[in-house]
Amino acid sequence: MGSDEDAPDFIVVGEKVALGPLRRDLAATYARWDNQLEVRRGLELLGVATPESREKWVEDNIKAGAEREPEGVEFTIYDRSDGAPVGTAGLFQIAHAHGRAAFGIAIGERRGRGLGTEATRLVLDFAFHVLQLRNVMLEALAWNAAGLTAYERAGFRRIGVRRGAAMSRGRPTDVVLMDAVPEDFGPSVLG
Repeated sequence: MGSDEDAPDFIVVGEKVALGPLRRDLAATYARWDNQLEVRRGLELLGVATPESREKWVEDNIKAGAEREPEGVEFTIYDRSDGAPVGTAGLFQIAHAHGRAAFGIAIGERRGRGLGTEATRLVLDFAFHVLQLRNVMLEALAWNAAGLTAYERAGFRRIGVRRGAAMSRGRPTDVVLMDAVPEDFGPSVLG
């Protein structure tokens, strides 16, 4: 990872992963992840991500996340075993007056190792114990069994299904609605 000066600033630290701010120098990496087929399918992404488009996304999210009452908070996910950035996760459509937000995550090459589950849990911890939100919702494609299981392990519960609400893999696909609330979450790791 280089010297301590080059080390990312971690905002939330778990056992396997840590969350840090988005980084301008990772724009090309974010674009590479977004263009991976499994990531694209899960995000319902149709366009092609480029370093330039991800630079704009980073700038927009840095600005939004720095507000007194942010409309969105995005993190870079790091694998603590080697300090490598492995994905992004965050909250968007934050409505502080109602205490709610939506959640999204994308893991690059290191899917299937439990990193996304822990990152999801850390983002929920931040949502409930730092931002004082009361409800975080996500939408996942019904075919994404691994993702749905990871979300449930992290604290989300299924609340419904929108039948045929997305086109995925060339056909109408159900969208599973899930939410998380502080009462179901348990203790914070934030201290």
